[in-house]
Amino acid sequence: MTLLAVRTAEGVPEAEALRLAGALEHASEHPIARAVADGALAKLDTLPVPEDFANVPGLGVQGVVDGHAVLVGRERLLAEWAITLPAELERAKAAAEAAGRTAVVVAWDGEARAVLEVADAVKDTSAEAIGRLRALGLRPVLLTGDNRAVAEAVAREVGIPAEDVIAEVLPQDKVDVIERLQAEGRSVAMVGDGVNDAAALARADLGLAMGTGTDAAIEAGDLTLVRGDLRAAADAIRLARRTLGTIKSNLFWAFAYNVAALPLAAAGLLNPMIAGRRWPSPRCSSSATRCGCGPSTRPEGNGVPRPAAPSLPDPGAAAPRPPLRPERPRPQTPDGLASQPSGV
Repeated sequence: MTLLAVRTAEGVPEAEALRLAGALEHASEHPIARAVADGALAKLDTLPVPEDFANVPGLGVQGVVDGHAVLVGRERLLAEWAITLPAELERAKAAAEAAGRTAVVVAWDGEARAVLEVADAVKDTSAEAIGRLRALGLRPVLLTGDNRAVAEAVAREVGIPAEDVIAEVLPQDKVDVIERLQAEGRSVAMVGDGVNDAAALARADLGLAMGTGTDAAIEAGDLTLVRGDLRAAADAIRLARRTLGTIKSNLFWAFAYNVAALPLAAAGLLNPMIAGRRWPSPRCSSSATRCGCGPSTRPEGNGVPRPAAPSLPDPGAAAPRPPLRPERPRPQTPDGLASQPSGV
């Protein structure tokens, strides 16, 4: 996301609006907040450190910057403080949303003073990713807290119909939508990267967190996609289906082997040695070419002698006695008598 424009009320310096909004947004992990903070740092050298910072889920942030009580976020956040937009900022907000941009409202000391225009360019691979998800038999739904005009503009670009766009929802609203779809008997996979997506990621049957997103989203997801590419979600689902198919195939052949072999073994028609040799084949039939765990296909008479197995000692045999130490000959005296050690 990128900060594109700053619209201020009459008499409000643009630098002051950027300084206060950027300082507060710099403490947030939300993608829109990062865009505002980066845009402020690009035009200002430093940003002050906010006090009493608080994140209001789905609405924005609030805190104190250089003694000013600052609110940055959606218009609904200002409404909770009984703050209304002046006519000029209302027009600026409407124009930004009509252009497919996200309007961020800034207020301090009890008055709305600026509107920040933020836009996110749709990635070139997003439309392809939506096509891959549809090819897997899935129904993509755009669930976002942005205003409807922005959401529908993005949906048109990636190929999602307007009836599958659910916009201007709070974090709890996202959870409610997922629960409603689950109540209809649907299995729901949620892909998200923001703090406001964490609850929905945890509630979905499969939560896919983007690795480039916030820590809260990564912690809540069942699976983290390292690449910030929506095509990875389609790849993960396709791989999971193939893995499940392999597991079912292995179970089928294992049960089929038992059903066929147990009656033969009970009737005495199946040699236990043959059954024991053939038992691993059904379990490894699907992966024999990968791990080599199936029966060997190399002929025995290939002319290459096999090394003999080392022989092991018989544990029941008596251990051999160590050889007796030869007696050391005694030195002879000149008279032919053996000398005795001194002291004897």
